[in-house]
Amino acid sequence: MKKILLSILGLALLVSCEKEIEFKGEQVDPKLVIGSLVESGQPVSAYITKSFFFLDSDEDTMAPDDLVATLYVNGNRIGEMTPHYDTLYDYHHGYLPDMGIYHLVKVFTHPYCVAEGDVVKVTASANGFDDVTGESSPVPNETAWHLVSADTTSWNAYSYDYEEEEDVPLYIDAELEIIIEITDPNPGHTDYFEIVIDGNYNDYETGNTFYFGASYNDPVFENIDTDIAGGYLPTSKGLFTDLLFDGKSYQIKLPTSIWISILRDPDPDFFHIPIKIEHVSKEYYYYLNTCEQDDELMQFFAEPIQTYSNVDGGYGLVGAHWTSSIDLPLPVEFTNKSR
Repeated sequence: MKKILLSILGLALLVSCEKEIEFKGEQVDPKLVIGSLVESGQPVSAYITKSFFFLDSDEDTMAPDDLVATLYVNGNRIGEMTPHYDTLYDYHHGYLPDMGIYHLVKVFTHPYCVAEGDVVKVTASANGFDDVTGESSPVPNETAWHLVSADTTSWNAYSYDYEEEEDVPLYIDAELEIIIEITDPNPGHTDYFEIVIDGNYNDYETGNTFYFGASYNDPVFENIDTDIAGGYLPTSKGLFTDLLFDGKSYQIKLPTSIWISILRDPDPDFFHIPIKIEHVSKEYYYYLNTCEQDDELMQFFAEPIQTYSNVDGGYGLVGAHWTSSIDLPLPVEFTNKSR
């Protein structure tokens, strides 16, 4: 009992004490930020902004008007990139009326299309800022993979009948085990990958909803089973290398959770799961890895994680990837809202 009282007293002191601490660190001047992800056969683009100090009230990130961005491929100067205006959607956690904000940014483009194996470099300069340079490792090549199976391992359908309501949703909880097979594209060389099975769909005309997400607990994944919030929200992606299957093929098991609410007869095409696999460059893999670690929301007492950057003189990422995706129809019929 004495230990319990002391614990409660300690918690009370932690939540009730408040002390204003003067910041005595060094003021960091704004730096240029480059975000560029290139893909074989596609023109090159780069979002370029400027950073701001975390104590500044003015959070202006717009790139300077005199900024010049230049593209290099395999050490050869291709030319200056053309600026345009674009918007980026920034998602915010929390119970807010608007869960996201659109930011106006400058995107710099060049019509040059890169090829597999190209090394891409983007430089940027502006008055009052340090020159910045970001360079990717070689653009990844195509990777062979296919869906092996998608089997239902559990299924539960139920509804709640309320006398005062005419339309009562049918709820479905299900579990699938998805198995995909991937073949190492470059034997004897370390390759990096990302797989994504995660999303939600809302059909506002019918009121039907569909949520799904995979648990990445196969031994191939480095971020093994990093579910958050007690397992209710699976991680959004799985990262892995070819360490376990260098020069060979490997079957990855992906337990996938599904939750469905059917209010009215749905379109069968509504129920599908997109599966995306990316063969990514080394620096993009490191960037994604640090982002995944930072997303582990329950690690309240963990050390801060610095987001990976390969931009010299500033911040950001110049990386590369190859992407392939398929749509998996659910292996059950949903054409009728049957009880």
